[in-house]
Parts: sequence; structure tokens; C-alpha cells
Amino acid sequence: MPVKATAISPANIAFIKYWGRKEGTEDKDVIPSNGSISMNIDNCYTVTTTEFSSRYKEDEIWIQFFGQNPQRVTGSQFERVIAHVNRFRQLNNCDLKIKVVSENSFPSDAGIAASASGFSALTMALAGAFKMKLKLKELSILTRLAGSGSACRSVIDGFVEWRVGYNSETSYAIQIAPPEFWDLADLVVVVKDEKKEFSSLHGHSVAHTSPFYKRRLELLKKRIPLVRKAINKKDLFLLGELIEEDAVELHLVAMSSKPPIFYWNEGTMEVIHFLRQIRKNGLLGYFTIDAGPNVHIICLQKDLEKIDKEVKRLKNVLFTIKNSPCVGTRLISKHLF
Repeated sequence: MPVKATAISPANIAFIKYWGRKEGTEDKDVIPSNGSISMNIDNCYTVTTTEFSSRYKEDEIWIQFFGQNPQRVTGSQFERVIAHVNRFRQLNNCDLKIKVVSENSFPSDAGIAASASGFSALTMALAGAFKMKLKLKELSILTRLAGSGSACRSVIDGFVEWRVGYNSETSYAIQIAPPEFWDLADLVVVVKDEKKEFSSLHGHSVAHTSPFYKRRLELLKKRIPLVRKAINKKDLFLLGELIEEDAVELHLVAMSSKPPIFYWNEGTMEVIHFLRQIRKNGLLGYFTIDAGPNVHIICLQKDLEKIDKEVKRLKNVLFTIKNSPCVGTRLISKHLF
């Protein structure tokens, strides 16, 4: 019999972004067109509890979004979660109904990788419910199949690389370095906490329509090993230049897709200009931006408080979230219900 299980999983910030599916592969397999590299961040996380029971007459999915009351999930979002639940039902020959409750510590659908933390926490909780003994590679693959490719990076500790592979069994995440390897910080600068107009899933589906899409893939062949090198050598200057290049190119692809996707707003640009100015004064902070308007500032821990204090003075900044590199998805004993 399955047991009640709860998992906690971090969001991750991508230094090299995943954007677009590999040509010739099925959407359901979630094989990326390019490799990606990320860092798990400790204060942006999802906690998820799952319970299969004969007491439940129908499947129930509940999510408590940041700063809101719990909401019952319906529609396409419900179908997406249940499709993943059914994968585990089939693997474990189970026909019991399920109750799932999740809580996020940060705004969802705002470009801070809530789907990554959400689906990795769900996968681990489901595996825990059936007491499945999975290797990290197997867990990463199962998490990728949930539909949020970036989630496969959240299951691994610290600094992580997602290998493209050539089929479902060879596309998974591995560790580059443990979280304590480098005293980096990630400062999430929230300039909009409302739901974004276009999801990452939509962005992946139209990425190939951009005339710059293939050019970005060519540039990544050199950039990915350089980012790996920057992490291994703890070279913030090199890492900073590379992640800013990659973020700009991803959004160039999004903006030139058909139809175009515009994630940035006035606040996004204000933070970018702020960072360029403080670097002139010797304070090193670099931006990277996922599929949304909010900005991640990558800096050293020793500079975090000063940068945080200064960026909060900008007129468009709502609030910030301070993060350190952290461990990946894991089971915990405290349940949500």
C-alpha cells in the first residue's frame, strides 16, 4: 500500500537557459534542443504532500500560491498533474485516488521557476508514496517527463547540468559542483508578482519560429563549456558575462518568435541599468532573467546585503528574495495535511 509522503524541492536559476524542444522528438518526451546549466536556490521552494487512499472518491489537487489561500486546481493544470500521477499509478499497479497539496514560498507563473520546483517536489513525493528506490538519474528522467524540463535540474544538489541526450533515457541532469563549492548568491528582484501572459510551455512551442533560434544553438556549443569552466574556477567575472549574454539571447528569440513574446517591463530594464552602473563602481552583480520580467542578480555572498539594500531603492522593485546554492529535492517528515 502507498503511504502519505511529502517532498520539498528548490527552484533553480538557469545560467544557460533551456528554450525549445529538440527537432524530431515528441513533445511528451521533453527532450531539449540545447543543454542547460543551473544553480538550485534555497529560499524559493515548493513543498508537496501526496496521499493515495480508498477514502478519496476523486482526485484532488490543491495549491497554496504565494500570499494566497489554497486553491483547488482544475482544467489543463489539473490534467497536467494527473497525467504525471497516472505514470506512477501505472508503474506501481495502483488504482487508488489521490489528494495532492502544494505550497510555494515565492510567486508562481512569474518567471522564477515555480514549475521546476513544483514538478520535482511532486515527483519525489510520488516516488516516496510508493517507496520507490530511485537513483538520481532515474529520478531526473521521471521528473523531466512531468512536462517541466527544468524540473529535472532541481532534483540534483547545487550546480547542475542537464544533458540533451538523444532519447528519453539519455536526457537527464548531473551535478557540476555541490552547493557549498562556491559562495555565490542569487538575489531575486521582483518587479511584477502577477501571472505572466505567456507560459514557458508556449515559449518552447514557438521558439523555432524565431530567425535567431538556430544561431543561439550554435553559440551555445562554445558557451556551455565556458560556463562549466567558470563554475569550476569560481570565476564570477567570466560567469557574469556569459549568463548575461545567454539571457539576452533567449529573450531575443522570444521577442522574435511568431507571435512575439515580450516578458521584460520597465522594472526589468531599471534593474539591468542599475547593475551596469554599480559594476562601474567596482561592485560585481550580474543579471539573468528566466521566462518572465523578474531579474535574478548573481553575486558573491559578501556583496549580497549591499546590492540588496541598493536595489530596493529602485522605484519598480516590489521586494527581493535572497538565495544561496542548496541541495536538491528530498523527502521530509512534516506533511501539509
